[in-house]
Amino acid sequence: MPVSLERLIAEVEPNVITKQLTRDCIQIPGSDPDAVAQKKRSMPFSEIECLAFSYRSIAKIDSLQGLENLTKLQLDNNQITQISNIAHLTNLTWLDLSFNKITKIEGLDTLTKLTDLSLYHNQISEIENMDTLVNLNALSLGQNDLKKLESIYYLRQFKNLRLVNLAGNPFCKDHDYRSYVLSHLNYITYLDYRRVAKADVTAAEEHHQDEVNEMKEREVQAKIDAENAARMKAEEDKMRAANLDGIETLADDMTKQDPEWETFCMVPNLTEGWNAVRDAFHAQKEPFKASMMKQHEKKEQEYAEWKSVVDGFLAEKDGQAKDLITVYEKMKKKAISQIQHNPGEADMHVLQPKVRLTTLKDELLELEEECVEVLQELLKEFDRNYSELVETNKASYNEYFAQVRDLQNNYIGTLTQTALNVYEKYNNQLVLYLTPAECALIVLSPLTSFNSHAFTQVHQSIQPCLFFHLGLLQNYGWAAKRNRDRISEIINYVERNMIELDELAGEEDIGDM
Repeated sequence: MPVSLERLIAEVEPNVITKQLTRDCIQIPGSDPDAVAQKKRSMPFSEIECLAFSYRSIAKIDSLQGLENLTKLQLDNNQITQISNIAHLTNLTWLDLSFNKITKIEGLDTLTKLTDLSLYHNQISEIENMDTLVNLNALSLGQNDLKKLESIYYLRQFKNLRLVNLAGNPFCKDHDYRSYVLSHLNYITYLDYRRVAKADVTAAEEHHQDEVNEMKEREVQAKIDAENAARMKAEEDKMRAANLDGIETLADDMTKQDPEWETFCMVPNLTEGWNAVRDAFHAQKEPFKASMMKQHEKKEQEYAEWKSVVDGFLAEKDGQAKDLITVYEKMKKKAISQIQHNPGEADMHVLQPKVRLTTLKDELLELEEECVEVLQELLKEFDRNYSELVETNKASYNEYFAQVRDLQNNYIGTLTQTALNVYEKYNNQLVLYLTPAECALIVLSPLTSFNSHAFTQVHQSIQPCLFFHLGLLQNYGWAAKRNRDRISEIINYVERNMIELDELAGEEDIGDM
C-alpha cells in the first residue's frame, strides 16, 4: 500500500528556521542559476520580499527577524501547530499556511495588508480573529473542522473578499450550504473554485429572504449604534480635552453617589424640590460649558500658532545648517578626488577642507546659539499670552461653582429643616405617628447634609485646566535637550571628519581605500 505524502511529512524530524535555511528559501526570479545563487548568498534580509519554506518539516514559526519588507511567505506542508511570531511582518500581502496542524486562527492582527490568506487543510474549528484584515481578497479555509454554518456571517465584514474556499468542512454537508453562503456573501466571485452566477445569488437571497432581511436590519441598527457611539465618544473626548469631565452628569451623580438619597426619597415631599435644583444646575451649566469650550479653543489656537512659529524657525535654521554642511561635503569630495589622482600631495589637498571644517564648527554653534535665544523668547511670549486665557478661565470657573455651591447649600438647608421638623415631632412624643423613613432620618442625623462627593470630584477635575499652561511649558524641556543633542552632534561631526581628513593625508596607497 503506497504511503501518503501527509504521513511522510509527519514522520520527518521537525525542523527549525535558521538563517541558512532562510537564504535557501529566498525566491528570486531569474534564468541564470549561478546569478540567482550568488544573489541569495549576498542579499540583505531587509531586501527579501518572497520566502518559500514549503515541505521543510517546520514545527514552529520563528527566527524571521529582519524580514520586515517581506510581502509573500509560504509555510505550507509543514508541522506548524500555531500561528505566531509574524506580527512584525506588516508588509505581507500573501500568506500560505496550508497543510499544517493549526487549530486556531490567531496572530494576524497586524497583517493589515494581507490580500491572500490560505489556511487550507488544517484543524481549525472557528472563523475568528481576522477583523483587521480588511484588504482580504482571497481566503481559503477548506478542509478544516468548521461545523457551524452560521459562522459564515463573520466573513460578511470583508467587503473586498472575492474568492472563498470552504470545501471539505463538516458544514458543507448541509443541503443549504451553498445557498446559505451566497445569501450572506453576495459579493464574492468564486466559491469553492466555482464561479458564482448572479442568478445563483438572487435565488439564494430569495431562499433565505427572512433571514437576510433580519440580518440587514441588524446591520443597519449596528451602524446607527456605532455612529451614535462615535459621536458620544467624540463629545466625551472634546469635554475631556477641555477639562470638563463630569459636568454633564454632575447633578445626577450627586444623588447616585449619596448613600442616604434612597432614604430621603422615602420621606414624603422631601425630595420634590430636587428637580428644580437639577434644572437650575443644567441652566447654569450651559453658559459655563460654552465659555470653557471657547477658552479651550483659544488655548488650542494659541498653542498651534506658537508651535507653527517655532517649527518654522527651527526648520529655517536647520536648512541653513544643512546648506553649510553641503558646501563642506562638496569640498571634501573634491579633495578626495584630487588625492586619488595625486596621492603625493595629499597633505596639500586636505588643508582647505580642514580649515573649512574649523570655521564650519563655529558657524554651526553660532546658529544653535541663535536657536536657543529665540526659543527662550518665544516661550516667554507664549506664557504671557496663555496666562491671559487662564485668568479668563478662572473667572468663569469661580462664577459657575459659586452658583452651584449656592444651589447645593440651599437644598441642604431644606433637608436640614425637614430633619429638624421630624425631630420636633419626635420630641413632642408623637413618635408613634412617624413613618419608617422619618425614623431612619432621625437615626442618620438631626442635621443631615447632602453628600457632595460628586460635586467635589468635578470641582477638582476642572481645576487642572487653570494650570494647564504650566504643564505645557514644562513639557518643552525638549528645547534644552535639543540644544544639548545638537551641540553633541556638531562636535561629533567635526571630530569624525577631522579624523577622516587626517587619514586621507597620511594614506600612502589611496587606491586601497
